[in-house]
Amino acid sequence: MLATELPDCRVDVAAVGGAGELAAVLAQHGVALFDGLRSEQQLMQLATRLGRIVPHRDSNPAGITVLADRGGVRPRPGEAGFSRQPLAPHTDCSDRAVPPLLVMAVCVRPAERGGNYVLVDGQAVHAELATTAPDALADLSTRRGAYFGGAAGLVGNVFEPGPDQLVGLRLRRDELAGFAPHTQRRLSVLDQVIRRHAVSIPATAGGGYVVNNRRWLHGRTAFTGRRTVYRIHLDPHLGWRIPAGFTHSRAAP
Repeated sequence: MLATELPDCRVDVAAVGGAGELAAVLAQHGVALFDGLRSEQQLMQLATRLGRIVPHRDSNPAGITVLADRGGVRPRPGEAGFSRQPLAPHTDCSDRAVPPLLVMAVCVRPAERGGNYVLVDGQAVHAELATTAPDALADLSTRRGAYFGGAAGLVGNVFEPGPDQLVGLRLRRDELAGFAPHTQRRLSVLDQVIRRHAVSIPATAGGGYVVNNRRWLHGRTAFTGRRTVYRIHLDPHLGWRIPAGFTHSRAAP
């Protein structure tokens, strides 16, 4: 994995106006980092200031999904997050017509070894493909190029046109994803570009991130120990003006 630099996106969420600054950074960069969240109550307070919590199949009644190793030899399809395995960079809820726009994660128990957050800017991936592999980008952007989810999944593709000339990102690479032949043949190129833009960040106690789920991919490295991360899905308050994707990248002339 080649680590690149993140934009200036670290926010002091405990400061007065911290939630507003977090939203402003997300609106500009699509990613924000923070430290110092030591309790579930602090996490919930920040989440509700930022937006409306979107329940997930695996979340508790408060909307928090506890990501930790549940043991076992091999996790079931779609449940690799509950193992010690690495998670390839992906977007969450790819099988929903309208996925939650924000994913918030905070580490409450670090791993003994490994378990770093992995973040990838989909806008940067799109821009590189537009310049170096426009034919691949075209195939990764066609309708009906991929299938995400189980029996009640969704047909889409990696890059999808959205309102206001935005592009939305949708990707998973586990057993619950399938790709049409014209998309399948471009996945190796896509993987190479994703690796070039991957950023690895240590998951320390109280440290976490929020990403725009229609722009940024997120994942993790393999780990040992009892690493535990809390995850919340959110739709931001409209007043924060966080776009549902990123602006289109065109090939250089």
